[in-house]
Amino acid sequence: MIEKKVHITFDYELFFGDSTGSVQNCILNPTNKLIELARNKKVNFIFFVDAGYLYKLNQFSNYPKAEADLKLITEQLRLLVLEGHEIGLHVHPHWEDCIYDGDKWEMSIKRYKLSDFSLPEATAIINKYNQFLELVAQVKVKSFRAGGWCIQPFSFFKEALIANQIYIDSSVFYNGFHQYTAHAYDFRNAPAISEWNFNDNECKPEKNGIFTEMAITSDRIHPFFYISLYLKMKMNPLRFKPEGDGMWLKDKGKIYRQFYSYTNHFACSDGFFASRLKSILDQVLNKNLNRMVVLGHPKSLAQCSYSYLADFIDYANEKNYKISVF
Repeated sequence: MIEKKVHITFDYELFFGDSTGSVQNCILNPTNKLIELARNKKVNFIFFVDAGYLYKLNQFSNYPKAEADLKLITEQLRLLVLEGHEIGLHVHPHWEDCIYDGDKWEMSIKRYKLSDFSLPEATAIINKYNQFLELVAQVKVKSFRAGGWCIQPFSFFKEALIANQIYIDSSVFYNGFHQYTAHAYDFRNAPAISEWNFNDNECKPEKNGIFTEMAITSDRIHPFFYISLYLKMKMNPLRFKPEGDGMWLKDKGKIYRQFYSYTNHFACSDGFFASRLKSILDQVLNKNLNRMVVLGHPKSLAQCSYSYLADFIDYANEKNYKISVF
């Protein structure tokens, strides 16, 4: 009998808008709460670490604050490994163009996707980011998620992932589609299943493919949810507003559309989105799928997220789904 599993994943990163936020409030503090939650529930999570951020911290380590932030992150990543959590590679290549002044980051998103670089440049970025992540975390990385879900075209990733012995991707979600100045992806041709093998096209299953796509579980959201979310954050910000102190990259058109049309989204643990996880698992069960992949961000977790996550873990166990790493 095939074991049923839920993989709870987090993209470990700062914000990329007008303010990146602090490492304490966006990464360290919420991750410490996740560590405590995992201990209490005796489960393990998967953290996709924005390795470009670490690489740039090291590059600017002549500044005391950058050096101190890298030291704190290093300690936390090694603790995560020690406690059995999985560390995956998360690549946001726009860090190549970002500058640190000793106090804050000057962000540039001119080259947000790996395909905004030449193929040799893209390969070099993955190589150096993964090598530094493995050095910092003291672990062999086996899984990958593209920054901003921008995994297309896969040719910009394939050879570098093979060279680094990374054969698991978790960037795709069914019916996902986004076209924006900074980033874009189109998963409308992806299958409505939880995992598949592939070679050259992340949306095209191939029986003998060398890569495995662990698809992020999809969710279709009614506009009423976003209205409810907006009101909850306004009326009770301490419970429902994200604890991270930075600013998202904003696509105003996408934000407005959420209030008047259905949204193709994904199983998400950020803020009030975590309240949807139990019903999404019910859908997974109804479709006879053996895996569910949840995506969240420490920076976007709210006070309510941890209680919703704790309830969801209990519910998954009741339904005979094991919370595990890949």
